[in-house]
Amino acid sequence: MMPNITRGDRMAGLMMYLAGPGRANDHSDQHVVAGHDVVMQAARGASLQDSDTVLDLALVLDQPRRLYGTEVTAPVYEWDEINQRKIKVGEKDAHVWHCSLSLNPTEGPLSYAQWNAIATDFVNEMGFTDPDGGKSCRWVAVRHGLSKNGNDHVHIAVSLVAEDGSKARIHNDHHRAQAAANKLEHKYGLQVLESREAERETLRGNKPGDLQRAAREGDDVTQRDELRRRLRGAATVARSETDFVAQARDARVLVRPRFAKGDTSRVVGYSAALVPNVKDGERPQPVWFAASKLDTNLGLGSLRERWGSDADAEAQAAPVWAERHQNLRAGALDVPAGVRAKRLPLHVVQQLNESAQQIVVPDRTARFTRVAAVDASGALARASLYFETTNHGPIATASDMLARASQASRYDPTQPERQRIERKQLGADAAYVSRLAARAVGRDSAAGWLAVASQISLVGNAVAAAERARGRLAAAQETTAAVSAAVAVIERAEAQRPGATAGTSSATQPGRPGAAPSMRPTVSPTTPDSDRDRGRG
Repeated sequence: MMPNITRGDRMAGLMMYLAGPGRANDHSDQHVVAGHDVVMQAARGASLQDSDTVLDLALVLDQPRRLYGTEVTAPVYEWDEINQRKIKVGEKDAHVWHCSLSLNPTEGPLSYAQWNAIATDFVNEMGFTDPDGGKSCRWVAVRHGLSKNGNDHVHIAVSLVAEDGSKARIHNDHHRAQAAANKLEHKYGLQVLESREAERETLRGNKPGDLQRAAREGDDVTQRDELRRRLRGAATVARSETDFVAQARDARVLVRPRFAKGDTSRVVGYSAALVPNVKDGERPQPVWFAASKLDTNLGLGSLRERWGSDADAEAQAAPVWAERHQNLRAGALDVPAGVRAKRLPLHVVQQLNESAQQIVVPDRTARFTRVAAVDASGALARASLYFETTNHGPIATASDMLARASQASRYDPTQPERQRIERKQLGADAAYVSRLAARAVGRDSAAGWLAVASQISLVGNAVAAAERARGRLAAAQETTAAVSAAVAVIERAEAQRPGATAGTSSATQPGRPGAAPSMRPTVSPTTPDSDRDRGRG
């Protein structure tokens, strides 16, 4: 069950939306399923098809705030180009708390009684109710049928001014909502979102805004997912921080450095964006994403550990970052006309071979599975750009699957240094593998895609085995299926290559890659013009 929280200042506007036809005319059978006692009494026998009734309910919800005049605000932030961070510029009215609770489409619709119990328990878990009544907030849960994707869901609207005029506690509400949803999943036998219970970080899912933006632009995938694919591919082939900035540029990814506070000569992070679509002859502002929020392995700290960067390497990269920053501030995108489909460089295949080989050594399995998963995820991202071009098919799906398996441990306040130590260990392991790869010239050195597929099969098997050992059987099965599907796509493409010899697939022999001749892409080497300005090229 996924909670999604927003804040606003118009209870009447929210209620009219929930009772109305919806943005996609997908609302039906709108009705109240649960709420504060006063609200439920006002809603008894009333129809949400009547706008006067809906506005009356909004007034009932908002009555304590109007009575006491209590103000509830939220900070407003804007991006500061000079300091490269968001700064607070003011406050805005935000007394309306809105959260949707959405089920997986496979779970099917729940009954009125089930949603009544779930919504009531969720509001209790969030601390919006008070047994004595004085600190309780007025709230209502509205159900209006399945979403266009088939998800059964409810919307909960809460007035953040309690019955006694005090403000509700909303600190850390997003985290608490996730914890409440997890508790209710177990209590009511709903599908449990395993990522909440995993010991490691997870890839962040697409937000409603991401999906809506993709729908408006006519894109099949969100900018968040496409950025992950391109940045993984860039990070995989880059040998240094300076090289990474160049590789990101070649992938038509805009990168914006984040400087240390008060020191524009030191880069401590970066954000990334796709080239925005041209609209009415003009190009709007890019939509920026913090790299570490896309994938923890794409954060600058993690990348530096993987490259074994030192102060000198970071200093060498600083002018390159500064140039990108200056170009962006001047409005110059400075990216190539299209994304050129390229095969993996020899050194990347060698490193993938070596990292995959390490995980078959019993005493190294635990240490090197994550290294191999990072390498394989990046190789698959590169393969997806080569074979699937603008589409996200089985290869891109497998890249995401292995990326999830390679995430760092969650932050634990009892072990505050654990993430930093793990990141350093990942860098040390990757450096060790890189040294082995450098010695591997002449052995497993073929840079063909079949050799890559062979090692990815081996990595996929190891990751699946690790998931089974954790008791995550569904994740193990999904990993195996995703990697198998990706390898099959690569093998079919290689078999169709002019001059390919039947029956020579090395991907069927895990751990023993055979030489594969150079491939020529069966698609245009650059992204078509029609896709270039859609953020996909």
